[in-house]
Amino acid sequence: MVTPRLTWAIHLALLATCALGAVGCGGSSRSSSGGGGGGAGTTNPGQVGSNYWYVNDAFGNPLKTHDATEATFAQEVLSLTNQQRANNGLPWLLADGAATQAAKAHVEDMRGRGYFAHNTPEGWSPLDRLQLLGASGFTRVGENIAMGQPTPQAVVTAWMNSPGHRANILDPAYTHLGVGVVRSPGPYWAQVFLTRP
Repeated sequence: MVTPRLTWAIHLALLATCALGAVGCGGSSRSSSGGGGGGAGTTNPGQVGSNYWYVNDAFGNPLKTHDATEATFAQEVLSLTNQQRANNGLPWLLADGAATQAAKAHVEDMRGRGYFAHNTPEGWSPLDRLQLLGASGFTRVGENIAMGQPTPQAVVTAWMNSPGHRANILDPAYTHLGVGVVRSPGPYWAQVFLTRP
């Protein structure tokens, strides 16, 4: 459940469908005065979020992680994103384990349940997913998603050509980034941006 301390700051692009070479959606962002805690979803241990977040799509198993190729793709997306920021006079984003976990969970869920949106069918937002996974210590959250771009370069180029996504990538308030990718079918891509003090 979202606490009253949280406020939405959703980009208008989120409300419209947009094409990004293949499929894309405007980025979203949300600020929090406390970060972490609470969240929607089940409360049973080992049954937080969607079963697609877990190995073999089964609650109680470990959370899914990137295979070697996906990990390389995720690192390339981080590097290309930081090149875009450097080209615009902005500091690099640091890799963030909690944001990566949330991004990976979301791409696995979108693929597994066949949807493409910032919010899950239950209505869990990027902030909700971070909270469900136990993330804390952040004050702001943003997310970019995409589907169908075959390479890290293609997806970062598509995001940079979309105003909502570009705004997240070049937002000077963000300090950390997690990237999620699942290759087949898709690929599905997600960036989860955080502001950490």
